[in-house]
Amino acid sequence: MNSLIVARKGRLSFIYEKRSALILIITALVCIFSVFLSLSMGQKYISIFRVIQILFDGSTGGDSLIINTIRLPRTLVALFVGTSLGLSGAILQGVVKNPLAAPNIIGITDSGSVGALVFLTLFTDPKNNGLTTSIFYMPVFAFAGAFIAVLIVYLLAYKKGVTPYRLIMIGIAVAGAAKAITSILIINGPVVFIKEAQLWITGTVYGTNWTHVKLMFPWFLVLFIVTLIYTRELNIQNLDDGIAVGLGSSVEKKRFQLMILSAALASGAVAVGGGIGFVGLIAPHICRKLTNSSFGNVLPLSAVVGGIIVVLSDIAARTLLFPLDLPVGIFTAGIGAPFFVYLLFKSQRALRRGF
Repeated sequence: MNSLIVARKGRLSFIYEKRSALILIITALVCIFSVFLSLSMGQKYISIFRVIQILFDGSTGGDSLIINTIRLPRTLVALFVGTSLGLSGAILQGVVKNPLAAPNIIGITDSGSVGALVFLTLFTDPKNNGLTTSIFYMPVFAFAGAFIAVLIVYLLAYKKGVTPYRLIMIGIAVAGAAKAITSILIINGPVVFIKEAQLWITGTVYGTNWTHVKLMFPWFLVLFIVTLIYTRELNIQNLDDGIAVGLGSSVEKKRFQLMILSAALASGAVAVGGGIGFVGLIAPHICRKLTNSSFGNVLPLSAVVGGIIVVLSDIAARTLLFPLDLPVGIFTAGIGAPFFVYLLFKSQRALRRGF
């Protein structure tokens, strides 16, 4: 009992492992450091101490303009995109009970991209290269695309229940179809945004501003709170379906709700950061290596680790080949694709041992 943090008040109780809490605190500190590092790095190097001074004492001048107008909103967007994708991947892997599950692999990210591109196609004014409506509607379109994908995957995979294998296979097919639709929309869309759309599909936080931060933060915050409410259900979903039903869970209903929650998180990230891939695959695996498989530990840690991955990838994207500012999705894919192959071979070896 000494290894647990226990808090009770009336009917409410909170139990957390001390070791997992320590890991979460250390990881959060690493995340904060990565944010300050991102604010420090760029065409002009600004020391971390100077960054802290600007942020907390209201300093003005050229450095303040660089930090507050350019780097801070971009870094916060990268952080929220990463936390959303990490959390989305953790939920999906819990529901599907497959370590290869991720929003970009089963079509959620690509279908969210379709929704976002439909928004851009409908509401881009070719004359002034601007939007005819508020960008705050963009996540709604992205979520609609992701929701349709989840609905299609779930309905096609349903056969006296849904098995993880069918979800993955049908999800991969839906992802391929969404990629094809994305290409059609880019080719036939307004000429003014074809180049930007192609860059955005790769995944980038270039050019983001405080409007995108205001768009991303409440979306993530609300969904993060909802996800924490579903923690117990995710732990139950990770059990055999028969056991889960015995514990009183409406397995299929809750599974569908959790997939919608995963889609909502991924679509918010897609609407702002584009098709940044593999974060939802990598982050939960890192978290399970750091702590146990309880979702009370995995969920908050996946959010923090996902944020670290995207923030550090963005630093690499804008500094390694300066003055080029590369899409951040290139670096997440460069890490994630080999990791996916490793997991694939690892799963095959596990299956052979099983036989």
